[in-house]
Amino acid sequence: MHYDRFTRLLHLFVATGIVAQLAFSLVMVHPKPGRAGDLFYALHESLGQVLLGLLVVHWLWCLVRPGNIDFALLFPWFSPSRYQAIQEDMKSYFSHAMRFSLPENSQVSPLASAVQGLGLLVATLLGVSGVILFLGMEPDGGMGGWLHDVKEGHEVLGSLLWCYLIVHATMAILHQLAGHNSMGAMVKVWKKDSEPTAEG
Repeated sequence: MHYDRFTRLLHLFVATGIVAQLAFSLVMVHPKPGRAGDLFYALHESLGQVLLGLLVVHWLWCLVRPGNIDFALLFPWFSPSRYQAIQEDMKSYFSHAMRFSLPENSQVSPLASAVQGLGLLVATLLGVSGVILFLGMEPDGGMGGWLHDVKEGHEVLGSLLWCYLIVHATMAILHQLAGHNSMGAMVKVWKKDSEPTAEG
């Protein structure tokens, strides 16, 4: 896969921000009536709003960016032909796994693109729910019933994003070890053209 420089730059910022957000979530102290949130919570709030802005830019860029990465590849679930392409791609990955190898990543992977779309969607919903919590929470940390439900959903989405991060990073490392230079190409944001990279 070939990614343009702006896509790689967005990927770097979003990935770094998400890792930081997940790390903050492990150590931060949530505000409650009679107890203020700590510095890590404040950083989590602020960075979350910045990340949501970056994700909105990412969505818009996905719609207009040049190249062979079709926006519809990120959300193929309602297209029978695209869904069939995912199934064929899964068979290819399984066949290569049986030989302890990975498919070449010079072509668009329907499966990896769909997984990327799910990751973007989860991250965006996390950002939106986080902003709702920020705007709706009382100064003392109190929240009504509906806002508590948003908080519960926010935490579930956080767990899903952990799963996505682990899968995404693992596949990137495996493609790198297979000689596809996926990680090296994605971090070289100063280069105009990227080397083929893996999605997933």
